[in-house]
Amino acid sequence: MESSSCPSFNEALGQFVAAKKNSKKTMDGHQEIGRFIAWFGRDRRVNELTPAQVADYAQHVGATRSDSTHKLTPVKGFLGFIKDEGWIETGLASHLRVPRSKRASSRTGSSGSSLRASSATQLSKEGFEKLQVEVTSLKGERGKVLEDIKRAMADKDFRENAPLDAAKERQGIIESRIRELEQSLASAEILSSNPPRNQQKVVVGTKVTLKNLESGKKILYTLVDMREADVSSGKISTQSPVGQALLEKCVGDQVEVSVPKGTVNYLVEKIGV
Repeated sequence: MESSSCPSFNEALGQFVAAKKNSKKTMDGHQEIGRFIAWFGRDRRVNELTPAQVADYAQHVGATRSDSTHKLTPVKGFLGFIKDEGWIETGLASHLRVPRSKRASSRTGSSGSSLRASSATQLSKEGFEKLQVEVTSLKGERGKVLEDIKRAMADKDFRENAPLDAAKERQGIIESRIRELEQSLASAEILSSNPPRNQQKVVVGTKVTLKNLESGKKILYTLVDMREADVSSGKISTQSPVGQALLEKCVGDQVEVSVPKGTVNYLVEKIGV
């Protein structure tokens, strides 16, 4: 869908409210959806949202707020709605996963950045440049968020000032995201655009042709870092179920992938172009 015809998050929320107006459960979750779209940017287009950004939001909620699973449930409904409306091509609700435990969250929160920074991020040249653009965009948002905070603070009643809370939360996420991206860029290993023709195993950056052993259908994937994942372009994350199953596999290997309806078995038919 062209960006010009895709609604902003504010517009999408208005349509979501209208569509779900008779659902008390949905109405009760509007505040949580409001926090989510304030975090991403109310005026940004829905189709600009990426799996990595959804995952970042879930991690933030899991690390900073109690009853995080309950808080994210309305957001999952909203993400499902924008997918059903055709505004995004790939479902994003599955990326809204809460860390398994507060202990795990605190470990990744306190040392996760350093761990991520210590292991090189493997990116294509295009992916590296996209992260650079995202950093520049986020730095440009700093001023706008500060203006939002100033406007919200003009309301002297801070006890129930949802706009102020949302703006401060958005500010914290922006700064955290900038730090993470800058660390990833600093440690990034840019993958060659011409991988070896005789590559034996599936690794990050590999193109792999799979055959569905039930239907016989063939599909071509490229394994990429989560930050570059775009299922509509055939780029799947190494952290996705299929990506995890394919790593280190060779031509002729069979892999079994769990899906909501059961399992799918694939044959690795070809590695490389």
